[in-house]
Amino acid sequence: MRIPIVRPILRPRPRPDRLFGAPSERGPGGVPPAHPRPGFEFPIRDGRLVFLSPVEVGDRPRLEAAFDLLSDRSRQYRFFRSSDRLSESELRYFTEVDQVDHVAWCALDTPDPPFDGLASGRMIRDRDDRRSAEVAVTVLDACQGLGLGTLLLGVLVLRARMLGIERLRAVALPENVVVRNWLSGLGWTIAREDALVEFALSTAPDPGPGTTLAARDRFDRLLGELRAPLRRCLSAGEGPGIDRPGGGPS
Repeated sequence: MRIPIVRPILRPRPRPDRLFGAPSERGPGGVPPAHPRPGFEFPIRDGRLVFLSPVEVGDRPRLEAAFDLLSDRSRQYRFFRSSDRLSESELRYFTEVDQVDHVAWCALDTPDPPFDGLASGRMIRDRDDRRSAEVAVTVLDACQGLGLGTLLLGVLVLRARMLGIERLRAVALPENVVVRNWLSGLGWTIAREDALVEFALSTAPDPGPGTTLAARDRFDRLLGELRAPLRRCLSAGEGPGIDRPGGGPS
């Protein structure tokens, strides 16, 4: 099953003061006092904070609400079809994940509950090749250009290293120029191009020949910043699947 990656259309972000809270609203350790779920806060490009967290079964209403906020074009890019709603099987598939063979994280708004979903990313391991996986990232139209997709992609790359996944791939429609430019700027290469464009990335710290090191430099710095808080979250035993073996630390 192909899980396409999507980078929704850039649009002005409405009422930005209502999308994120100020850092001063945080509790001890950077975790909002009313936020019981596992995860960690991380700054986006303009310095505001989002909460990065493993997807849980209870995120189903949040997923439905976020889907309603996607434009028709974003839905087409994400699912390769137009749809007014997610099916029952899709809702189960996207939220009932083991965080080992199907890894899914989300970026949440951090003021008072309900901690609205802003973006999500997932990685699905290939059944025939345990060292390969496909990734997908979805960012709400109103939250484009803030680096949320890149943050989630960074979490997925680090998690892939921990789970022994060496190769990632992503697919997009040929007309999705935003995805092409985004992934190319992060060091992904085009592995195949016909009805769909398939991108490839090595998760190795040293990607080897064929990769533009300059393109990955900023992304690698981000991985370095994400590594410690992600390890703390996982080592604390927070979230499903994290105590199962799957490779050494990144």
